[in-house]
Amino acid sequence: MRTLLILLLAGALAVGGFLTKPGEDAQRANADKVLAERRGGFDVGDLIGDVLGSRKDERKFEDLMVATRYSVRSGDSVVLECLGLYAQFLCSQPEAK
Repeated sequence: MRTLLILLLAGALAVGGFLTKPGEDAQRANADKVLAERRGGFDVGDLIGDVLGSRKDERKFEDLMVATRYSVRSGDSVVLECLGLYAQFLCSQPEAK
């Protein structure tokens, strides 16, 4: 009986995660906000880069079953990785290897 209850609760958590995982647009907006905060707010270089279209960062969105992952790479290094789960975001900068 306890096993059935645990399985039902785990299933409910999985369904809740699936229904509330953030989409690509939400992940992109959150990543832009976090990167702007880490750079100290408004950056004229970013504005010029956006206008000229010479941004060299590569963005990747992955849809996991109950979560989403969004990573931003600049050159060979990962600048930011964000995990979205239950309409929340957890962003971190991976350590250099």
